[in-house]
Parts: sequence; C-alpha cells; structure tokens
Amino acid sequence: MYYNNKKLALSIFWIVLGAVLLGLSAAEVLDSDVYSGMGGALMAVGALQIARNLKYRNDPAYKEKIDTEANDERNRFLRMKSWAWAGYTVVLVEGIGSVVAMAMGERTVQLVLAYSVCLLIAAYWVSYLILSRKY
Repeated sequence: MYYNNKKLALSIFWIVLGAVLLGLSAAEVLDSDVYSGMGGALMAVGALQIARNLKYRNDPAYKEKIDTEANDERNRFLRMKSWAWAGYTVVLVEGIGSVVAMAMGERTVQLVLAYSVCLLIAAYWVSYLILSRKY
C-alpha cells in the first residue's frame, strides 16, 4: 500500500506545524514574515497530501495507477537515470561556475561552488563503495 497511515499522520503533522508557525508569526513571537509564509506553505502541502491519501484510499482506479507507477521497473530505471544525469549536470555546472567565479574575483562564490562539487563527489564515492559491497 503506497499511502499508509504513517503518511497520513505525517501530513497532519505538516498542517499542525504550519499552523504553529503561522500562529507564532501572527503573535509576533517570530519576527520574520518568512515563518508565516513557510507555515502557510506547510499547511497547503499537508492538505494536498491528505487529499491525495484519501483519493488513493477511495478510488480503485487511482490506486491502481499509483501502485503501477511506484512499482513499475521501467519507471524505476527512468528515475535512476534521471538522478544520474542530474548529478552529472550539477557537478559540471558548479565546476564551471566555480572557475568563472574565480576569474571574476568572487572568492566566496567560488569556494561555495567548489565545496559543493567536493561534497557531491564525496557522496558519490561513499555511495559507490556501499553499493559495490551490496551488489
């Protein structure tokens, strides 16, 4: 079952957390308007997730469609390939951006991009080591 009670409880938690953030922002306990916007967004996301969860439970055709999408081997392959391409793209764009920032004299931007590339490559290396032992 794709939508279970844990996901429903998590959706309710997002609504409650959003309401708390919105309330604290309205009571001026939290100074920034960012918290009220974040609270509203969390409430909207929680409500939409609850609607999807209830539709999944009550509509057999929708349930079959979601289960097929979640368990289809072709979709799994496409998701895996999409993440691989996204990873390559991000590393290349950040690497090029780091060189461009260095040429423009933007040291902080260059360091952030370079550290991000290093972090992504380290994450790739660790996941490769873990997966090479598993498979």
